[in-house]
Amino acid sequence: MIVTLLATETRKPTDLETYLSRTLALALLALAGLTVLLSGMLPLTNDLSRAKEEDVVEGKMGDPYAYPTLVVTTIYQALSAFYLYTQIASAGWSFGFGMGLVATSTLFCMGIWVLLFASEKGRISKSTGADKRTSNFPFTNETSAREKKKESKQQRKSLSSKSR
Repeated sequence: MIVTLLATETRKPTDLETYLSRTLALALLALAGLTVLLSGMLPLTNDLSRAKEEDVVEGKMGDPYAYPTLVVTTIYQALSAFYLYTQIASAGWSFGFGMGLVATSTLFCMGIWVLLFASEKGRISKSTGADKRTSNFPFTNETSAREKKKESKQQRKSLSSKSR
């Protein structure tokens, strides 16, 4: 393979090279399929009634392999994007490397987004449905339930202190 890349004249690939290239392509397709299945995006049970509505509302993923699979595939996409970037930087722009860089960078960004904001690590309030990790710094959200609750407590305290 390396000798073929270094050769100045073009030649037809051998049967072994064709076989190995197609096998690698099928292995990557199998890896992509396993990633989709193990990440919990598709239900692996044939009974859809087993899925709890509470888990869907609270944003929990039911599959224990979802988070590790997401971490591994995000790292893979980052390394692939870095490799493609170095190839473009050293050899120049080509359509294949460019589209590969765009695709892997997009998948890497989506993986980071899901790791940060859509994983089961989030804390969702049962009463309001809001994420409990958010704060109102530096802007205040005066229409939120938390702010209204604080205001009502302060009003009650001020009324009780005035009545004494």
